[in-house]
Amino acid sequence: MRQSQNEKSDIHFSPLQLLRDGVPLLYMNLKPKILIIEDNKHNHELYRTVFEKCGFEVVLHENADGFFPEEVDAIKPDIISMDLMMGKDGAATERDGFEAIEKLKNDLRTHQIPIIVLTNFFEESKVRRAKELGAIDYINVAGQSIKKIPEQYMRYIKDSKNFTPSHPIFRE
Repeated sequence: MRQSQNEKSDIHFSPLQLLRDGVPLLYMNLKPKILIIEDNKHNHELYRTVFEKCGFEVVLHENADGFFPEEVDAIKPDIISMDLMMGKDGAATERDGFEAIEKLKNDLRTHQIPIIVLTNFFEESKVRRAKELGAIDYINVAGQSIKKIPEQYMRYIKDSKNFTPSHPIFRE
């Protein structure tokens, strides 16, 4: 039996359940995919472990160099975790986290992907700049339980319309 256009379906999905090519993740039996941009390799295994335990498929990148928007588009993450300071220990990089956010938000292929900043910086000017560039939240790693950080990302995935950012500036 076909439904008329005026009838409403009894099937309801949250906005981010329709992430993969219009097919609900629930039906595809897929985990939400997070792209973590973090230049400190020592954090990679820790982040992979805690995000996977929270239910994410994890893809890690050390920087935002090269054909970054094209690479992100190919990965098709549901959400991005972005470090701000890249190129520690004298390593040269093409762009920092701010430039990466700006590049992603200005590219039609990636502008809709939510980005949460995960960094050690806590200066208000950096927080405000991240918000202005289009990040949805800003998490300062210091003072946070690393095991609880992925829960903030998952809260957004599960209910983006009722998401409350953890940083007060993002609630303004």
